[in-house]
Amino acid sequence: MPTPASVLVFGRDHQLVHTRSLILEKAGFHVRTATSLPDIQQLSEPTVHVMVLCHSLSKQECDEALIITHERWPQIQTIALVSGSSDCGSDSADTVMEATDGPAKLISAVRSHLN
Repeated sequence: MPTPASVLVFGRDHQLVHTRSLILEKAGFHVRTATSLPDIQQLSEPTVHVMVLCHSLSKQECDEALIITHERWPQIQTIALVSGSSDCGSDSADTVMEATDGPAKLISAVRSHLN
């Protein structure tokens, strides 16, 4: 049986991060969560395939997270969830989608980055 793809969900809102991680785990992914930049730096994962950036993050937090993760996992793909005036990752993520698009679209977006 193949090892599940590793996904990092990063956001400041603990409830949103938890909910999104449960959705992705149920879809078969190996999920890690972070609610701060130090959380990302402390991850011991040898590989993270996809990072989901929550719309609860500031642009600066997103930019710093992208720098940290790309240095550590150069092949990482990123999905930015945006909402309203949130511009987290909108100019540097591989995929930008509305935070309200729902679980099925999030799962589909993660899967599309693994092919």
